[in-house]
Amino acid sequence: MIIETVTLDSGLSIILLDQTRHYFGGYFHVKVLVYCDIPLEQHYFENDVEYGYVVKKMGTTVRFERILDKMAVPESEIDSVRSQLIQAFHETTKAYLSTPDFAPRFVRSEYLKHVKKPSQIQSSRA
Repeated sequence: MIIETVTLDSGLSIILLDQTRHYFGGYFHVKVLVYCDIPLEQHYFENDVEYGYVVKKMGTTVRFERILDKMAVPESEIDSVRSQLIQAFHETTKAYLSTPDFAPRFVRSEYLKHVKKPSQIQSSRA
């Protein structure tokens, strides 16, 4: 269930989803998934060729994702714990996502991680 949608000045939208589940007995795993789909924009890259390569390899968006959670929460405390997690997000991570250079830096970082992953099957033998 969507708890909140935050639209940043940059136009990016951050979605907060409640994924709280029963843990055991009267205890719960309070979990909020935070994500933002960041479109790949051509000016994030050196040239058209690099941009085309990145889109081919990664698609047209890159997802920023964080999990805010706390285990073994009594049922009576679910709402307050969830509120604390969301408040902490607004005080910390939201500020990070709001910086003007966040999207290009994040996209480039994810691209570099993707490039450094070894291909599943790669052979240099002819």
